[in-house]
Amino acid sequence: MRLFLLLLLSLFGLSSFASHIVGGIIHYECVGNNTYNITLYVYRDCNPGNSQFDNSPTIGIYENSTLVESLTMSFSDAIVTELPLETGDPCLSPPNNVCVQEAIYTGTVTLPPTSVGYMLAYQRCCRNTTILNVPAGGDNLGSTFFAEIPPQEIAVCNSNPLFNELPPVLLCLNEPFVFDHSATDIDGDSLAYVFCNPKDGGLPGVEMNPPTAPPYIDVPWNASFSVDYPITSDPAFELDPITGLLTGTPTQVGQYVVGICVEEWRNGVLVSTTNRDFQFNVVICGQGIISFIEEEDPCQGTSFSFENGSAGGTEWFWDFGVDELDSDTSILFEPEYTYPDTGTYNVMLVANPGEDCADTVFQTVYAYDPVTADMTFSGGECAEDGRSYFFEALGEFGPNTEFSWDFGSNAIPGTSVEQNPDVIFTSDGTMSFVFTLTEAVCSDVITGDIIVPPFPSAIVEEQTTFCGGLDFDFVNSSTDASTYFWDFDHPNPDATSSEQNPSHTFPDFGEYNVVLIADPLSDCADTTSTVVTILPPDPIQFAYSTSVPGPCDSLSVVLLNFTGFGADEITWDMGDGTILEGSPIEYVYENQGEYTIQITAFQELCDFEETESTEIYFNTEVLDYPLEMPNIFSPNNDGKNELYAPYFALSRGVPVVLPGGRTIFDYLDVWDMEVYNRWGNLVFESNNSKAFWDGRIEGELVAEGTYFVIFTFQRTCLDSKPLTLSHDVTVVR
Repeated sequence: MRLFLLLLLSLFGLSSFASHIVGGIIHYECVGNNTYNITLYVYRDCNPGNSQFDNSPTIGIYENSTLVESLTMSFSDAIVTELPLETGDPCLSPPNNVCVQEAIYTGTVTLPPTSVGYMLAYQRCCRNTTILNVPAGGDNLGSTFFAEIPPQEIAVCNSNPLFNELPPVLLCLNEPFVFDHSATDIDGDSLAYVFCNPKDGGLPGVEMNPPTAPPYIDVPWNASFSVDYPITSDPAFELDPITGLLTGTPTQVGQYVVGICVEEWRNGVLVSTTNRDFQFNVVICGQGIISFIEEEDPCQGTSFSFENGSAGGTEWFWDFGVDELDSDTSILFEPEYTYPDTGTYNVMLVANPGEDCADTVFQTVYAYDPVTADMTFSGGECAEDGRSYFFEALGEFGPNTEFSWDFGSNAIPGTSVEQNPDVIFTSDGTMSFVFTLTEAVCSDVITGDIIVPPFPSAIVEEQTTFCGGLDFDFVNSSTDASTYFWDFDHPNPDATSSEQNPSHTFPDFGEYNVVLIADPLSDCADTTSTVVTILPPDPIQFAYSTSVPGPCDSLSVVLLNFTGFGADEITWDMGDGTILEGSPIEYVYENQGEYTIQITAFQELCDFEETESTEIYFNTEVLDYPLEMPNIFSPNNDGKNELYAPYFALSRGVPVVLPGGRTIFDYLDVWDMEVYNRWGNLVFESNNSKAFWDGRIEGELVAEGTYFVIFTFQRTCLDSKPLTLSHDVTVVR
């Protein structure tokens, strides 16, 4: 079917053919005695208001670039004809606002023989500015039509070829075009056909007398066009070089200038070239009878009132496409018809059936009842992976309806084609869904939201009391739950509870892994656990160790370590103003001496603190002095010289003053003191608890007199083995 469309005024109205030459050709015939009859064919737009043919067109005859003759012709002698508008198809009608005239001018000229030949040329401005394949040059883009007379040594008294047919004025859009562009040569020479470039020439408003001399300038091409592709077409226009057959299918409305040259060959030598420059008008061709069915609503049921949009017809034949019926026809212009069942039907309309230019159109008609989507849902119970809902399709639909559900990425399944699907939403919140009903080409879509309640979340409030005994009050911070189950992690009969915020008495101090289940009897149950520490009133087991360096130690570092348990923080007051934290620690005192270290242990959970003190003596000095024994001592309770022991001697008889609280035995690794009376009886021997002799035997003061003392010793860091020192001592009162 070819639809009837009006010709675009912007291309072919009065303004589009404003006054321009649209083609031309020069033909010459030698009649003898160097005389030539010259024929000039010129074509113009002939719509009202357009410019006229030249009154006195002049053909310039050049030998190379030298003007030899100017042949001026007269419009009064010209034959003017309006060319027929033919499409080549009896059922295609051309538009009525296209007009092209042909003017045929004639004249005679005698030319002397030449060894270089002659160029015959005619020029005229201007081309249409609406031509698509060359620039819109206004009045500055014109035409040059030419023909060549060969030199005498090539051909004597030659006549150039003459094209047999005039190209059609119109080419129908999207219709295959075939035209015999062949020519006839009365001399019988061989002819070849080629696309050639149209030539520019002429001045606006001037009859060119004479035309300008050769060579002539090619008309430039717009983008995507060329000499061999002058028209927008598919398949592209082709010219058979032997037959001159021009073929192609134009695919864009518009005006196009085309150049075709015929070459005359004799005995393998080019005799002459003649150009034909012509404007083709690609138009939308109408059709006298056009059938057209207006589109019908596909979902209005099975009854139709058909609308006929045809043009040019007087008789009609409808076939409504029911295969099993012969009665599904009508000859009305716009019939009504009810189909026996829903379905898809191929309707045919024939305009003027039986006539040569009858037109037929087919259209698919969908006879289906409309569908209306509606739905409902229920549920919300806990399922294994979320909350379960049941969706039910409602509305108006037939037995062949297809269902489509889209529940989004947080649903299992995310989509469904079931009529009534079960769906599990895996997260809470507002969930959007889309429901579509489809029957054949009919469909309806609705969207909706479903609010999915949050899932239970088991939460136990952080433990804040620890040292109040075995009783503990639990705080339940769970959300979106209504029932609970507690397991307090011990074997007693009361080790569980279903209260929301239970109080529980644990059987003993220690750690318990308490478990809370929110909504324990549902598939949405949520479980959490927490370690509860039940501590005694005194949660700290206090123990520590100290290591104090001596004179022989290579490092002078005091090592302190808390070895107990239950403390979160340990603080050491080193007795010299220094406070240290943590355990173990290392410390070096600046000065030697005795220090009281205070250890403080703190338990954060119970806010409990415990403190103990220890005495240490920091001494790293080595005493390198000789030992001497006193020769007299007086244990008489006067507070002077009451104890007997050796001493470090600064010089003979001068003792070394030891640091406060220190004795010589603090600087000895080995010592043993034995005291004998004059009869050789042992009256005293040192031991771990008694290093000094107080002048007593079994608690009784010895008698005055002389005693003999043997002292075995090994000085710290100095002596490699024990040494012995003996001396007499006199006890006096």
